[in-house]
Amino acid sequence: MSSLTADKILNASIILFSQKGYDSVTTKEIAREAGVSEMTVFRHFLNKRNLFEKAFETFIFSPQFKSFFENNLEWDLEKDLLKISYCYQDTLLKNRQIILMEFKNDDLTSTFDAPLLKFSGELKKLLIEYLAKMQEKGVIKENPEILAVNFLAANFGLFMTFLVNGDLTGNIGLETCVANYVRAFAKGITV
Repeated sequence: MSSLTADKILNASIILFSQKGYDSVTTKEIAREAGVSEMTVFRHFLNKRNLFEKAFETFIFSPQFKSFFENNLEWDLEKDLLKISYCYQDTLLKNRQIILMEFKNDDLTSTFDAPLLKFSGELKKLLIEYLAKMQEKGVIKENPEILAVNFLAANFGLFMTFLVNGDLTGNIGLETCVANYVRAFAKGITV
């Protein structure tokens, strides 16, 4: 199995999925775009669903996010949460077409293992680990899992608000909203 071939297929699929939506794209189109046979697509990914999930994982929740948590934290609650928020917002923004596409697909969002849910779940785990360490250090007082859920929900809500309802935000930028939210959140949970 050639890594280069798989990468070509993934790149072609993410372009087509984001342009046309999951239901409208065929494996034949993906193969044509990648310059391979349809059988090669199946050999690498078994089916369209697996290909979509792998593309989503590769382009939205890449190992870079885990690396971010391993290498970019300062163990200063507000600074770290702000960095995490900006990284999350940046990832969501770069992949907004795919995220919107996933919301349009009943087939993808109705299953428990929908790629967007996997991404949120992985990020939640990393955030819980971080918050649990901050709790051990005596910095925060609340349950790390509840805090992680609230933090991610608010961030995703801000992203969606700016994406679909710009009238609500007026002249206020996303960065300003995120910074203000993080400051209030960090202040509210510290001991």
